[in-house]
Amino acid sequence: MALTEFVERTEAPSPVQPVSVRPETRRPVSLPRSLPQREKTNWIRVGVLMAAGALPVSAIPLYVLGVLPMSWAALLVIPLMAAKAVLIKRGSPEGRWAGQGMVAGLVAVTAYDGLRLPMAYLSGLWPDFIPRLGGWIMETHSGNVPVGYLWRYIGDGGGIAVAFFVFCGALMNIWPSLVCRRPVTLAVGYGVFVWLGLIATVVLLPRGEEFLFVPTAPILVLSLLGHLIYGAVLGVFLSRSVRHMDMAKHAKTTTARRTLPTQRTGSDRTVGASATSASSEQ
Repeated sequence: MALTEFVERTEAPSPVQPVSVRPETRRPVSLPRSLPQREKTNWIRVGVLMAAGALPVSAIPLYVLGVLPMSWAALLVIPLMAAKAVLIKRGSPEGRWAGQGMVAGLVAVTAYDGLRLPMAYLSGLWPDFIPRLGGWIMETHSGNVPVGYLWRYIGDGGGIAVAFFVFCGALMNIWPSLVCRRPVTLAVGYGVFVWLGLIATVVLLPRGEEFLFVPTAPILVLSLLGHLIYGAVLGVFLSRSVRHMDMAKHAKTTTARRTLPTQRTGSDRTVGASATSASSEQ
């Protein structure tokens, strides 16, 4: 072999071998805290909020039956309403649902009365028993309009909406598709359910017609229409709440996926540095 040929072979650079990193050398990457997680339902808060929402309207048939005086029911409602206000203010998941339900209920009962009050005071087709309700609470024979309508709006209209929204919030952690697919239909069905309870109180209880109203055909139709309006308004608010919740979860998931940290071990960095220096020498 010639000397020059030997020198050329010995001085020729050796080819750079590709560097491979095994997946086992990487440490597990911890997920960021912003990933959405299903919130656990606090059933004690759910029970308190649903009781606070349902008691004002449930007290009416109990009073008609002679089981619970309305003045006593008011004494029970006041601490429950205070507890509801505290839970809404603290901003727990159940409290947020209750707050949304209270707003939706006030708007819905206002829309309901947009139909009922003209029928009561302009046409006379639908006698107004709400002032009489205020008299029951104050234990007077004459009606009390402010107390009666305060009970109707804050207690009945807002209360049953709070119970409905809190129940839907609990369902979101158990059976979310039931709420998310058709929230308006679900809320309208709830309005029909409340209407059936009202008609059962009037028709089935012995003194229902005497205490409330005589269920004539126009009153039945108008009361059903009013409860359909009430349920539809609740459904609009519920669909909005569900949509905002889905958008928030989607935004959190997208942000979390874009900001996942990449962690490498010391051996990974050493191998990477060796590969970089080898490529630069080429």
